[in-house]
Amino acid sequence: MEIWKDIPEYEGRYQVSNLGKVKSLDRIVKCNKGTNKIKGKILNQYVHHRGYFKVRLTKDNKGKNFSVHRLIAFAFIPNIENKPHINHINGVKSDNSLLNLEWCTHQENMRHAWDSGLSTVTEKMMKNLKKK
Repeated sequence: MEIWKDIPEYEGRYQVSNLGKVKSLDRIVKCNKGTNKIKGKILNQYVHHRGYFKVRLTKDNKGKNFSVHRLIAFAFIPNIENKPHINHINGVKSDNSLLNLEWCTHQENMRHAWDSGLSTVTEKMMKNLKKK
């Protein structure tokens, strides 16, 4: 079942789903002739050169690009330990479903990439990770 939640700092404008979709909400905007009602829609996502899906959100006539997996994590996953990164558990960057995401540290993210064969971390880098 698809569940939608407001995107923090974009409440009432955009929502994100547990299945990895982002949508704009119905809204009324000012124009030269008064106001205009705009119907919300599922937003198109694009693939960043590093393989992550991104989307552009606007507020106060300013646009900003966001990684979809981060929007989902901020909306759905409590970050009790204040970890700064998000890991794709199955290693597939295009799988932004809620069940595939978790907060992590940089070290945890690198270790996951190494353990799952997603990264060719050098032995020297692994030794540094083990020291931390």
